Amino acid sequence: MMKRALAATWLALTATAGMAAQPQVSPCLSASEVSDLAQVILPEAIGAAGVACGSVLPASAAIRQTSSAMLSRYRSEADRVWPQAKRVIGKIGGVEDVGMLDSELVRPILTTMLVAQVTKTINVRDCASIERIVSALAPLPPRNTADVAAQILMLTIQAKTRRGEKIDLPVCFETAK
Repeated sequence: MMKRALAATWLALTATAGMAAQPQVSPCLSASEVSDLAQVILPEAIGAAGVACGSVLPASAAIRQTSSAMLSRYRSEADRVWPQAKRVIGKIGGVEDVGMLDSELVRPILTTMLVAQVTKTINVRDCASIERIVSALAPLPPRNTADVAAQILMLTIQAKTRRGEKIDLPVCFETAK
């Protein structure tokens, strides 16, 4: 009986070790999860775009308004969606206990990192287009704007994937039926 228990333990340990040695596949994010992330970073991303475009856009440009009604709405909705976005961030990082992300410092650090990824691609030649897009989306509820931003991001990631380029965000691609 003891030999069987030892053999079973040994088999279980070797099976577990074999699974651990295999590369872990990061779970992919749904469109809704990407929208949750977008909704949390949108207010900061718009503000950062305003700073990046400050030399070419007038002070009255929507993306340069740091205390506009639009950004207030976006910030309020970002606060409301933060718990869901926190779970998405945990999913990306393989953190099951998102309580680790409850520190008041985590959200600003994460949003700063994500916004830096977004704004590093802004070219001042694109500022007028960014301004027109933000102005056109401003009347929409923040979730709609986040959904548009998420879909554009997902299309960009899908195009990069088709070209064999490295992607930074693990996204699930739904296929047409």
